Amino acid sequence: MEKIYQKEVIEENMKKSRLSGQFRTEGLDFAVIHYQQGEFLSTPQQPITHFQFLIKGSVTLYYLDEHGNRRNVATMEHHGLLGDMEFVLGNLPVFYVEAISPATVLALPMEANRAKLEKDCEFLMYLLRNASQIKVLSTRNQVVLPHLEERLLYHLAYECPHQTITGMESSAAKLHCSRRQLQRVVKKLEAQGILVKLKKGCYRLFKRIPDKNLRTP
Repeated sequence: MEKIYQKEVIEENMKKSRLSGQFRTEGLDFAVIHYQQGEFLSTPQQPITHFQFLIKGSVTLYYLDEHGNRRNVATMEHHGLLGDMEFVLGNLPVFYVEAISPATVLALPMEANRAKLEKDCEFLMYLLRNASQIKVLSTRNQVVLPHLEERLLYHLAYECPHQTITGMESSAAKLHCSRRQLQRVVKKLEAQGILVKLKKGCYRLFKRIPDKNLRTP
């Protein structure tokens, strides 16, 4: 993790992300933070002191169930906000948030700016939109495509470049399942001739499934 407080770097990233358009408040004290793949942006054990606005890279949100198994909730790619629930509710983080690629965020101290942000209608609407998007991401596929095999085939057919998944961990995060669950389904579909293995952790859709067998969201 690398924190940067240089004004020029912050202004450049603010301009690229167009984040300033989400605030009416001026003079907010942002910093830029770079995370490497595998680093945590937050964990349930540590209080959150900053909003983190994702502007580059991908992160996954997950929790551990009562058996210690990882349960993926959602994946953020290139944009998103962390800290909204904690700002409103004042509680500890619920999820682990892990970078699944090198990631960059703009960080903003919560408490030092609370009084101003609670009066900033533009920012509060941004919080609401972000919370709604996470809710949609975490529930859409489970409701419309409740079975992992269906979700994987839909993901390959309509969302993956070249109808190919690369990396079991990142793919499992996007499909809201564990790596072990995904590997079982991938091996089954490979044995059926529906997927072809290109290399370790990389599979391509080989036999297209008729659309009528996939309940398109």
